[in-house]
Amino acid sequence: MLRINEGDYSYASGLIRAKETKLLTDSQYARMLDASSAEEAYKVLTDAGYGLGSGSTHSVFAFEQLLADEMKKCFMLLEEIAPKADVIRIFQKRYDYFNIKVLLKAELSGQDIPPILADTGTIGSDSITRMIRERDYSGLTPSMADAVTQVYDVFARMQDPQVVDLILDKASYQEFVADIRNIESPFLQELSDLIVDMTNIRMFIRSRSLDKTWDFIMKLLIDGGTLDRDVYYRNSDKPVDSFVEDIRKSRYGDAVRKGLDLVKSGKNSSGLEKALDDLLMSYIRSAKLVTIGVEPLIAYLFAKETEIRNARMIMTGKINNLPPDMIRERLRESYV
Repeated sequence: MLRINEGDYSYASGLIRAKETKLLTDSQYARMLDASSAEEAYKVLTDAGYGLGSGSTHSVFAFEQLLADEMKKCFMLLEEIAPKADVIRIFQKRYDYFNIKVLLKAELSGQDIPPILADTGTIGSDSITRMIRERDYSGLTPSMADAVTQVYDVFARMQDPQVVDLILDKASYQEFVADIRNIESPFLQELSDLIVDMTNIRMFIRSRSLDKTWDFIMKLLIDGGTLDRDVYYRNSDKPVDSFVEDIRKSRYGDAVRKGLDLVKSGKNSSGLEKALDDLLMSYIRSAKLVTIGVEPLIAYLFAKETEIRNARMIMTGKINNLPPDMIRERLRESYV
């Protein structure tokens, strides 16, 4: 069990509080949304200090590199100031799993063009590419290695590219939960429960919408969380509305209902995703009440990830000439 000594985080917490003042504000989002062009929206990001300085891209159509550089800068900061970098690496592993998925999908589809990988994991992009190409998993965690082996095995039998996402997503969440359980932090324990519950809710509703059976659904569900597995089982042959009613009194009830109502009304096809993401952010904001501890660091990480996600939606929308209101309704609630 990794113990968190709050006193060790006094310097890091103070620095993060100063960094929080540099997060994008509602007025900056508004300037991006109301910008007359994608170039003008892009300038809001560069003026806010996005990227790694002169090394970052200056082409609006390559904005993804600017966002990737900003995420890398965030992790570099957290690794530098965190008394226990192992805590930060738990969250970086998500990007390792992302890279593995990208590499496997490219290989299994016979893609010759080298895929673009995230540079924010615990394993360098060149190293993880070599590991997958050479089938050398010694540098992967046991969970990652097992998942990769399982993908090859299942794909050989089913020839279904979907297995890459299904197997690796579940492995990623399960390793995340296991890692968090080894940290003595009520904040992180509850965060883990929230993420597991929300992921299971999303997967269950998506599966039922596709009329999948319990045999399929049970393979997707992640162990952990606060919702009993029985709530999924007893609704596995019923309409989605039955499940929504069943969890009505849980902390997720209102968000799920609100999100699905947006989907049904045609106002927002990703309404459920947004509603649950906003609920998670409402929990993350509780870290504002903590003066010293690991909470401000993890909250800043989630704040920056949400900010970058919003920036990506705005830039994509501006490049594709989408109406500002259409983009705005899909943006996630920010930390500030």
